[in-house]
Amino acid sequence: MQVVIIGAGPAGLLLAHRLLARSPHYQITIYDQRSDPRLADSPANSSTHSSDRAFVISLTERGQAHLKAIEGLWPAVCQRGMVIRQTGVYSQKLKQWKTFQRSSDPEKFSLLINRNHLCIALLDTLEQCLEKHPDRQVKLIFNATCREIDLKQRQLTIVQAAPQADQKANPQADQKADQNIVQQSYDLLVGADGVHSGVRNAFLKQPGFDFHQSYFNAVWKVLHVPRPAEFSSDTSYFFRQTISLPGQPPNQFSGAAIPELDDRLCVLMFWQQASDRAIGNPPGIASPQDFQTQMAEQWLPGLAIADATAQALFNQRPSSIVETRCSRYHDTPGQAVLIGDAAHGMSSALAQGCQAAFADVVALDRLLQSEADHLPTVLSQYSTQQVKEGHAITDLNAHLRPQAKGLSLIFNLAMGLQSQLSRWFPGWISPPLFSLLAQPEISYAEIAHRFRFWIRLIRWSNRQYQSRLESRLESRLESRLESQAASQS
Repeated sequence: MQVVIIGAGPAGLLLAHRLLARSPHYQITIYDQRSDPRLADSPANSSTHSSDRAFVISLTERGQAHLKAIEGLWPAVCQRGMVIRQTGVYSQKLKQWKTFQRSSDPEKFSLLINRNHLCIALLDTLEQCLEKHPDRQVKLIFNATCREIDLKQRQLTIVQAAPQADQKANPQADQKADQNIVQQSYDLLVGADGVHSGVRNAFLKQPGFDFHQSYFNAVWKVLHVPRPAEFSSDTSYFFRQTISLPGQPPNQFSGAAIPELDDRLCVLMFWQQASDRAIGNPPGIASPQDFQTQMAEQWLPGLAIADATAQALFNQRPSSIVETRCSRYHDTPGQAVLIGDAAHGMSSALAQGCQAAFADVVALDRLLQSEADHLPTVLSQYSTQQVKEGHAITDLNAHLRPQAKGLSLIFNLAMGLQSQLSRWFPGWISPPLFSLLAQPEISYAEIAHRFRFWIRLIRWSNRQYQSRLESRLESRLESRLESQAASQS
């Protein structure tokens, strides 16, 4: 069977691993429009990380279980990640960081890993597997863009750029001459190409496919800096504050400092902002120096960033947060399927994006095995199973972060109480949300069912909260206009 995977991210590479480990029957070709992250001059391997906007992925027991199923893969991933056992929160009252143990069980921890480093581990182990099994076939083709997808003919038009070495040797060469156009046929097409999936776009031309994509009213930036000695390598540090400026609604600003390899920190920061604004910074940040001051005094006390780093962060374009929902994840005539963000993109609020993508991979592979590669049955059952899972985790992700302070306090207290009660009465009280999310044997649909009350309440509360903010802002604007008119008269 000729399997073509569009996207050499974690999900696409894990699928190649599972198919390769199971049978020599599959001829796998993987295309990715980006360069190989293992190249010495790739941003992923840059010593300064100045252009690296790759984020950090959190892998709990749910995600770890999927990697441990492939021989040699989990140790390779562990070597490139950081084991996190504690959470750090700064106390303004005590003027120091307070840390909390995440679990009393030493076998339970989160592995935090840069997305590029996860891909490198998957790529290296994939090539090692091919060396052990010369009868298996996998082709990895980078710098290749899927220009056209013909689902009726089951054929792709791939535009492959010239190798980087050739481009550097002849930078003035005609761009079209540096491209190689390939016609690629397939038996099974897998769209693992992210929230802006080209494979999913091809589905839009097919009958019976409904697709909805929305942008959150929030954006994010990422920063990679040396890790000061005050920040432990096994602790993730979180910060959150409400920024209130005259004439503007309160803005929820939050983020985290996450340890990386080579004694570095990945700093993520999120704030509310319309997704159609191409540039911008958090409220109150009018210069690079503001970033330096706020970082050292409010957000991450003890972390000082250099002038050049602050300038680069200030100039950095913020990234949008997209939620994706599809009515089905397959096209039977075209023998094509969607996995990961192409099917169910979401924010990082619950850190489940990559782990949900891995679950898609496992479900697809198991169905291929159990149904002997009979694609009409495999693809239909895959959608029946995974659409329910994808909708459940996007609901959990979008509606379990109360914006109103009062409800947020109540929710956190309820989760703390539920955590304690579940330890005392394990057979009677369900564990709290994050404990359930870490357990691979519990489906997202089951978790969403258990938390359906909170989902409905928080969804209603957040709508009310946003409505009040908009009304308050309109009132302030009207008052300002009236004052200006009165002063002019």
